[in-house]
This record gives sequence, C-alpha cells and structure tokens, in this order.
Amino acid sequence: MASVTEFKKLFEKFLRENKCPTGEIVKKKYYFPVDQLRTIYTSMLTTTNIQWSQFQEMLTNYVENLDFCYYSWECFSSIVQHLNTDKTNIYMFTNLLGFIKIPNEKKEDDKLLFKNNKRPQFKYNSEQLKTWVTEIWDGMKPFMSSNIKIRREMLTLLIEKMLMHLNNPLVTADFLMDSLDTPGPIAILGLQGIFILVKDYNLECPNIYGKLYNFFTTDMFNYRYKTRLFYLADIFLRSTHLPELLVAAFVKRMARLSLIAPPTDIQIMAAFIGNLLIRHPPLKVLIQSDSVVGSDPYIFEEKDPLKSNALNSSLWELVSLKQHILPKVGKSVNFLFKKLPQVEWDMSELLDNSYESIIDEEYKTDFQKVSLTYEKPVSFSVPLSNHMDDLWTLDD
Repeated sequence: MASVTEFKKLFEKFLRENKCPTGEIVKKKYYFPVDQLRTIYTSMLTTTNIQWSQFQEMLTNYVENLDFCYYSWECFSSIVQHLNTDKTNIYMFTNLLGFIKIPNEKKEDDKLLFKNNKRPQFKYNSEQLKTWVTEIWDGMKPFMSSNIKIRREMLTLLIEKMLMHLNNPLVTADFLMDSLDTPGPIAILGLQGIFILVKDYNLECPNIYGKLYNFFTTDMFNYRYKTRLFYLADIFLRSTHLPELLVAAFVKRMARLSLIAPPTDIQIMAAFIGNLLIRHPPLKVLIQSDSVVGSDPYIFEEKDPLKSNALNSSLWELVSLKQHILPKVGKSVNFLFKKLPQVEWDMSELLDNSYESIIDEEYKTDFQKVSLTYEKPVSFSVPLSNHMDDLWTLDD
C-alpha cells in the first residue's frame, strides 16, 4: 500500500527518464516511458489510503504536456482490460479519465515533457488515439451496466470529451437510447448524446420529440441536470417547420408545470414559452389575458404530445402567475401578454439563476415611497388629525 511520499518518488523517477533513459530508445520513435506511467496509474487504482485530491495535486504539473496526456490514454486502454471491482478502484479510474484531457492535433506551442532534440520528435496520431478511446469505452461497458453511478460518470465523459474521439460515434446510439428510459440525470445525459449524434453524425431518431416531451414532468425540478434539459429542449424545438400541434403541446406542458415550479424555473419556462410563440406566431391564440377555464381539454397524462389536445386549450396557468409573490417572476410572465418582440429571449442568461440571485435583485430594486402620515410627528403626542378623541374617552 503506497504512501504519498512513495508516489512522489515514482513521479520523480519517471521525470528523470528524460535525462537518463532506462528504457530502449528507438531511432524512429518518440521516447516516452509508457510502462513506468502505466505502473503509476495501476498503483493509483489499488491504493486505498490516498484520496483523489492528493493524486490530482501530483498530476497537475504533468497534464499540460501533450505527450503525457497522449500516452496516458494508451495506458488507460491497457489498464481497462484488467479492471476488477474486487482489486481496483473503478471510481478512481473514471476520475483519471475525466482529469486527463484527450489531446487534439499538435500545435507549435504545445508543451512536451520528454522533448529532446537529439531524439525523434513527437508525432500525434489521431487514428491511434481514437483506437485507444474506443477500447476504453468498450472496456467500461460491463461496469456501466451493473453500476448506475459509473454509468452516469461515463455518460458525462462520453458527451463532454470521448464521443468525438471514438472510431465510430454512432455505435453508442443504442446505449444512449437505453439511457433515455432511466429516470433522472442519466436520461438527460442520454438525450444530450442523442442530440449530438443527430446534429453532427446524421442519426435518424423519429420518436425523439415524444421522448423529449415526457422529460417534462413534476420530477424534473429535482434533476441535477435540469438546466441542461431546458437548454437541449430549446435547441431541439428551434426549427420553425415543426408541426404546431407538437409545439403547442410543449407550450401547454411548460405552462402547467410552471404552477408548481420554483421561481427560478418559472422564469426559464416563461422565456421558453415566449421563444416558441415567436417561432410559431399562430400559437399566440393560446394566450388570453382573461383566460377562465371551466374544464381544460388538455390531457396532461397523455404520453404522445400529438394526442394531448393542447391546441384546443389556453394558457390560463400563466394568468394566475401574473401576480406571483416575487415581482421579478410576475414581470417575466407579464411580458407574454404584451406584444412579443421580434428577437427571442436569451435563455442562457436565466439558466444560472438561483434563489440568492433573485433575492439580491429584489433587494436592489427601488420601490415607490408611500407617505404614511401627513403631519410630522412631535415626540409621542397624538397627531391633530387623529380622530381618537372622537371615538374614545380617556378617564383620569
């Protein structure tokens, strides 16, 4: 069981390889001690008395070097073949995958840890790197299927850094579609992955709008990635060629959920509804300033947005929110009942809002001062205009 001091010595020995190589130097190949680095990473995965933050501190001095990151992924592709939940820390491995960046094409200003003008120079091979990343993704599949936390972490890594570096990103489509059926953050991450495949790799996904519609439930306000859901939904619904029946269902679903939503989310949904109405002007008939509903034809429980009967309803929910207890929230809803602007609202400015930011803005708001008395008070005496003497008799 290695200590922090022992790991520091391993890194120092690894660094000395640049000046005093112990491995074989090949005339046509850039020298990098991959075996030593693999040993260090393997030791990290089997050590239980050192925290991840300590390993981060050790690695910080190395991750800015292109060759270090490049050959780290070669090490990971080898290590993943021998991972074992009984002997190795899988969570530590996902931390390493997240911390070590996947390098892009070499640039002139890139730092190299083992650069030596007397040896062959470093050559970046994108195809080789894609092979390593693909092997890592395939090797982690058994752990993703048996552990939901690892699945979530790997999905995040896939979307944020690994997907574009796979040999064939479309092979992840089935995995991402399966993730859509898992409630919570995993489903939202799966949705983002599907969006990337549709946008960048021409994946055909005919039922994606139905799946997106069913993300908007009362549970969504507890999601860790709910702002990501709003962002993705705004992009998915950006086309002006979508059927009005479909868009009306999303508008109505947002309005209904806003009745129970936190104030920060009401502002986001109000902007979302406004953007959809700007893109589809005929849907403005849904907004009526005096909407009173005896029975709403909209079917909230319907899974198919095209069968929800939203187009025959009205946005009466927004009328009740015009008088929200927080003036800023009420103001964001009131805008929808005025003449809508030509330019859409920038939702990115609202996605980072919090209770604290709303309260801070309310504190800074200048309110109109109202007179509380018409006479300047003098000590504790009763003002002359007071009718107390007419109503009460004070006995000595």
